[in-house]
Amino acid sequence: MTVQTAGRRTRRPETRLWRVPVRRVEQVTPRLVRVAVGGDELADFVGAGTDQNVMLYFYPDDVELPEPLTLEAARGLWSQVRPLTRTYTIRRHDAAANEIDFDFVLHDAPGPASDWARAARPGDRLIFVGPSPAYRPDQTADWYLLAGDETALPAIAAILDALPAGAVTRVFVEVEDALEELPLPVPATWVHRASGGSLAGAVAAADLPSGRVEAWLAGERSSMVALRAHLLDERGFDRRRVRPTTYWRRGEAGG
Repeated sequence: MTVQTAGRRTRRPETRLWRVPVRRVEQVTPRLVRVAVGGDELADFVGAGTDQNVMLYFYPDDVELPEPLTLEAARGLWSQVRPLTRTYTIRRHDAAANEIDFDFVLHDAPGPASDWARAARPGDRLIFVGPSPAYRPDQTADWYLLAGDETALPAIAAILDALPAGAVTRVFVEVEDALEELPLPVPATWVHRASGGSLAGAVAAADLPSGRVEAWLAGERSSMVALRAHLLDERGFDRRRVRPTTYWRRGEAGG
């Protein structure tokens, strides 16, 4: 999920393994579960907002993990067992409460992350490694284009929080249907796949501002390819300002 854009990134914090208990599980929409993990284990976690992410580790239930489980200890197990891994954006980091929220899209196909989220209960432990550096929006841009599907919603919401007050924004989000829409701090154009909508199609039909843009785009690979082609070939945007990122690929299990 590392995003390469015209904006700079924060300095990389120390990479560590974290094993943190679940505090709350919330069914936010029919297809999205929010899991809050927290405790003293997160006292030293450095949160930088925007699209900062971690890599989740999923071990088989019958694997006996060493105590304490450190990054070095986990790597020492690789010759015997490697966890399934998925990269997830941090939806919210509350340093005062030592909490982190993760939003899990519940895919129809089996996958380690969505399967874990479906079954998660308070007291379960989530293992993750990170955090990554975070994207820093260019504060001098004339306006900002944020576009993605439901997997990009945590980052979009966090980026909006980091933009200058009064920033001109255009936000496009593709979800399954109206039940999957979430509150955002600015108006957004919601695109419904169930009705035949597409992210690239919605952006192509929109009246966008003029001026120096900074575009942050993330989601399914074919959607990102189509959206980038439209912005560069038809809109004439500066390619240095448009860097979409693939979060998942249609047809790949657990994407």
